[in-house]
Amino acid sequence: MSENFATRLEMVLKARPPERVSIHDARDAAVLIPIVGGSEPTVIFTLRADTLPSHKGQISFPGGSIDETDATAQDAALREAEEELGLDIDRWRILGELDAVPTFVSGYVITPFVGWTDERPELRPNPSEVAQVLEVPLDDLVEDIRRPPGFSHGGRTFPTEAWVWHNHVIWGATARVVRIFLDRLAEAGLAAPPGESPGWFFPEDFSGETGTG
Repeated sequence: MSENFATRLEMVLKARPPERVSIHDARDAAVLIPIVGGSEPTVIFTLRADTLPSHKGQISFPGGSIDETDATAQDAALREAEEELGLDIDRWRILGELDAVPTFVSGYVITPFVGWTDERPELRPNPSEVAQVLEVPLDDLVEDIRRPPGFSHGGRTFPTEAWVWHNHVIWGATARVVRIFLDRLAEAGLAAPPGESPGWFFPEDFSGETGTG
């Protein structure tokens, strides 16, 4: 079942060329969506450390800026995953690339890559970057936990849709990547598609604090 899951997803990703985005003065970044196979495939998220200069305390996929030393965006995603989580990148298979996602405040264009491993990886999170690792079963990323823009949680209002998993709010650019990812899973017959994209919520007193997730 695990290999069939990976093969079906890889076929869909390779059949659909990703949309790429070019924005003047934006910085290029790349993230890895790490899927661990098995009877119940899981996806790995990270909770960013509070000491980081940007997007502190937010849930994200491992990744970061594309450096001059990175030959490709994919190389950057794998390098960052190795630095943040200690992943043995030689054990990971890249199934494909998703549409690029621009952030609205921090000025990045994020290129997501879907990675797969059949074996549960040894995780060695870097405490200077990662406060917590979340291993989320793909079957949990369903409509029941999706929230619309403008919802409140923990005394805070969020401007984008989100998936709230065990009290963890996956929002911002990460939520937009999740939506694209779930759409591709649905095309492969591996998950139900998310509901209609709801856009953003901009109350007058929000002060532009949108973040990226």
